[in-house]
Amino acid sequence: MGEYETVTLNDIYKELKYIHKKVDELEHIMIPIEKMTEEDKNDLDEAVKEYKAGKTVKFRDIKKD
Repeated sequence: MGEYETVTLNDIYKELKYIHKKVDELEHIMIPIEKMTEEDKNDLDEAVKEYKAGKTVKFRDIKKD
């Protein structure tokens, strides 16, 4: 059997916070806020909330071949 690294719940939370930070940075790069309408900003905020709440669906699960 191979060696296993002990990972604590705190380690997992730290990684998740880092990933969320990187996703937020990418969103701001891909969708510049200053070019968005107020409605677009509200829609984006709602989409981010849904993503963080786990209410999104993966594209590969719904795409047609």
